[in-house]
Amino acid sequence: MSKKVLALLASLLLIGVVFTATPVYAQEEEDVAIGEVTDPGTLPDSPFYFMKTWGRAASSFFAFNNQEKAELALRFANEDALAINALCENGQCELAERHCERFQEQFQRAIRWMEKAQEEGRDIEELVEKLKDNHLRQQQVLAGLLETVPEQAQEGFLNAMVNSSFGLQNAVRKIQGQQQMEQFQDELNLQISNMGEETQLQIQERLEAKHQGVDEVPDTDSPQQGQGQQNAGGNK
Repeated sequence: MSKKVLALLASLLLIGVVFTATPVYAQEEEDVAIGEVTDPGTLPDSPFYFMKTWGRAASSFFAFNNQEKAELALRFANEDALAINALCENGQCELAERHCERFQEQFQRAIRWMEKAQEEGRDIEELVEKLKDNHLRQQQVLAGLLETVPEQAQEGFLNAMVNSSFGLQNAVRKIQGQQQMEQFQDELNLQISNMGEETQLQIQERLEAKHQGVDEVPDTDSPQQGQGQQNAGGNK
């Protein structure tokens, strides 16, 4: 890699750190924090938001391993959840709903990098617990906003909550086992227990439908399935 490219990436990394850490709105109420993140940095309505995106990409590029990449993606997801909160406080619910997709993407990246780190044989137990703890707080923040935003914006919030939780539950089941996954489910249910009954049902029904859909996927690696495919091929 040329020195010019390295210099450019280093500049983007520095810019991303600056724009991530720079407060962009005044908080008159008690600060909202998720994990170690207390400020969302540059918000999506800023003309300089693209520089934050570049900085994130550079930070991930320079991360030493998959475990570090997972830590970074989790921090970015936390920032995005706080950005959603800040946008709603500023009355920009429509933009906040769109940013829910960015939050989902970052959190799913954290899960994927975590799983890759496990495949490499790294000890990721502490990282798994960190994702679980931070996600519970993410859900608390989003749940607090869900019933305050206009009805037309609620779908984006619901998708963000359900999809991110579903992805992490599956990862917990693969890494820590069914019992730990069920315990985590109970903790998630507790997070939404203070919400309206209709909202609770919506979230729980969507999660159950996703899990049911996964359970119903046929096992294509089973001997019987493979034999059925061979027979079908021979009958053509």
